[in-house]
Amino acid sequence: MSNLLYKIKNLEVKSDDHTVILDKINLNINKGENLGLIGETGSGKSMLGSTLMDMVPMGCSITSGFVKHYFDSDKSISTLRGINLSKISQNPMQALNPLQTIEKQFFIILNKRYGYKKNKIKRQITYWVKKVHLHEIPNILERYPHQLSGGQMQRVMIAMAMSVEPEFIIADEITTGLDTNIKMEILNLMFSFQKQFQFSVLLISHDLNTVIKYCDKIAIIKSGKIIDVGKTEMIIDSNNDRYVKTFTDNFKKSLNEIPTKINKQESNTVLYINNINKSYNSKVNAVPTLKGISFDINKGETIGVIGESGSGKTTLAKTILNLLERDSGDIDILKNGKRISLTKPTRDIGVVFQDSQGSLNPRMRVYDILCEPLILNGVKDQWIMKEKIIEELDKVNLDHSLLKSFPHELSGGQRQRISIIRSLLVNPSILILDEPTSALDTITQEKILILLKDIQIQKNLSYIFISHDLGVVSELSDRIMVLYKGEIVEFGNTNNVLINPSNDYTKKLIDSNSWMSKN
Repeated sequence: MSNLLYKIKNLEVKSDDHTVILDKINLNINKGENLGLIGETGSGKSMLGSTLMDMVPMGCSITSGFVKHYFDSDKSISTLRGINLSKISQNPMQALNPLQTIEKQFFIILNKRYGYKKNKIKRQITYWVKKVHLHEIPNILERYPHQLSGGQMQRVMIAMAMSVEPEFIIADEITTGLDTNIKMEILNLMFSFQKQFQFSVLLISHDLNTVIKYCDKIAIIKSGKIIDVGKTEMIIDSNNDRYVKTFTDNFKKSLNEIPTKINKQESNTVLYINNINKSYNSKVNAVPTLKGISFDINKGETIGVIGESGSGKTTLAKTILNLLERDSGDIDILKNGKRISLTKPTRDIGVVFQDSQGSLNPRMRVYDILCEPLILNGVKDQWIMKEKIIEELDKVNLDHSLLKSFPHELSGGQRQRISIIRSLLVNPSILILDEPTSALDTITQEKILILLKDIQIQKNLSYIFISHDLGVVSELSDRIMVLYKGEIVEFGNTNNVLINPSNDYTKKLIDSNSWMSKN
C-alpha cells in the first residue's frame, strides 16, 4: 500500500437523470507512475479525471464506491488542489480568466502555493514561461487569454500546473490543437520533469501514439467501464479485444500513406482575400500577426491551412469572419453573381471553432442552441425545426437524448459535433473549420471527416480547413497553405506540398509528423 497514490474501488458516477457515466471503476495509481487513460470520445475519460480532483460536475454525483488518496496529508482532495496535485485541461480558454492578464493569473497561483514576495514570484513566472518556450512571444505576460493562440494558451496552462511542483498531474488531452513539433516539446518537457521530480501523471488522451511513447501503464475505457489495464507492451502486443484493436490499428497508420488528390476543375471563385494585415497591441508596440495574406477559394474546394501554434491560423479565421478588425486588406465574397466587400460577419461564412465549450451558450440546452440558426434563417415551425435537428444528429451519430443536455454535460467530442451541426444549419456557402477534429478520438475523427466530405459534395460547400494534423489535412484538402509567423511560405496542390515541399519550414512540419506516426 505504501507505493499507492490513488485507490479507486467500484466507483460509479451517474447524472441526475440516472445515466451511468462511470461504471464500477477499479484502478490503482502508483507514486511516480505514468498512467495513460485512453478511450473514444464520450467514454468517461475526463469524468474520471475530474473525479480524482474532487471536481464532479454539477448534475452528476458519485453513487457508489470510493476514491482514496495516499498523499502525505489527511486533508481532503479539494484542499490539496494546486498544492499536491494539478490539472492541465483540454480547454485552456475555459480554465483561464478572460479578465486577467497571464501574469496576474500566474501570480495568484504561485502566491497561494508558496506565499513568495512579489519579486520572487516574478522570477518564478519568468523561469516557467521560458521553460515552455513562450519567452519569445512579445509582451506575453501582459496579454489576455483571447490574445493568445490555442497552443500558446495550452503552454501557459502547463507552465502554471508544473510551477507548483505537484506530486500528481492530470493531463487531460493537453496537446489538443498543438502542432507536432510543439506537441513533442511540451510532452518531452513534462515527462523530463516527471523523471526529475518523480511525480505521477495521468495522461488522458485519444492519441494512442502519445500514450505508448510516454506511459508505463495503459487503462482503456469504454462506455464508462475499464475494459483492460496493464503494462503498455502487454496492451499493445497481446490484446485481442476488438475495441482495443481499433485504437492500435489507427496507431499503426502512417502519414506516408498520403491519399492521391484529384485536381478539381476550377469553377467560380467564391471568396477573395487580398493583402490582409493584422497586428495586436497598440500602434507603438504593435505585434504583426498576419502579413500580406492573399488567396482565393473556389466553389466546392477545400483549402487546408497548416502551421505551428502561434503561426496565425486562428487569427486568419477570425479576420475572415470579421470577428477581428483587420489593419488593412480586402475580403470579398461572390453572392448572386456579384462580388461584395465584407466588413462585418455574414451568414454566408460559417465556422466551427476548436474551443467547442466556449462557443456554446452554457445556459442553453442543446436543442435551443440548434434552434437559433434555424430561427435566424426564418424557420418558425417547431416540427420542421425538430425534424431538421434530429436529421443532423443522426448524421453525426449523436443520441437524440442529448438535445435535453447542457453543453457542460457533454464530452468534448459531442460538443464539437454539436458545433458542426449548428454551423451547417444556416446553410453557408463557405465553412471555416478551425481544428474541428483535434479533440476527437481517431474513430470519431474518421466519422466526422467522412461526414464533412459527404456534406461538401451534397451542398457544394467550400471549406477552409485549419489544422496541425497533416494526415487530416491531406485527406480533406485540394490545396494547402503553410503559415509561418503570419506569412504564407508555401501554397499549392496537396500532393505537391506534402510530397515535394519547396520550403524548409514545410519540410520540417512533414518530417516531424512522419516521425510521430512511426514512433
